[in-house]
Amino acid sequence: MYLVVITVFAFMELDKGGLVRHTFEYFAYDDGRSVVEDRMLNKTGSEEGDIKAYIEELVMGPVSVDFAPLLTKGTKLHSFMFRDGTVFADFSRDAVFPVQGGRPLFDSFVALNQGIRRNFPSVSDVKIFVNGNEVFFGEFSKIFGGDQKKLPISY
Repeated sequence: MYLVVITVFAFMELDKGGLVRHTFEYFAYDDGRSVVEDRMLNKTGSEEGDIKAYIEELVMGPVSVDFAPLLTKGTKLHSFMFRDGTVFADFSRDAVFPVQGGRPLFDSFVALNQGIRRNFPSVSDVKIFVNGNEVFFGEFSKIFGGDQKKLPISY
């Protein structure tokens, strides 16, 4: 009887914890093409925690030195919230500076937005802020059109 209880408990913990595969989009330094890295991240036990961990990992940059990070080195995620299908992510002011040798800042934020939507299907909208000010909100509403999952950058 004890063995059955321990086995059930172990499977519950395995489902709650463990690893999950996520994709991260970056841009190549040489020609600016879009590239995707796969990484395994630990589950946090909540969807909000998983999305926050994904964003923090994305901001750290690519594994390969041939790819440019999306945001400038030193950029931090100041605050984060996931409510009613909407992600609210506020970055430090370092995020407004383009990456040396990388793509334009708008492309980086589109890739960040796409990555969140691609890896977390329950996300219907992404609101990105830098130092408390929302960035590219008009452009994002045209590209993503509310609940639509249109991805403008193809692989």
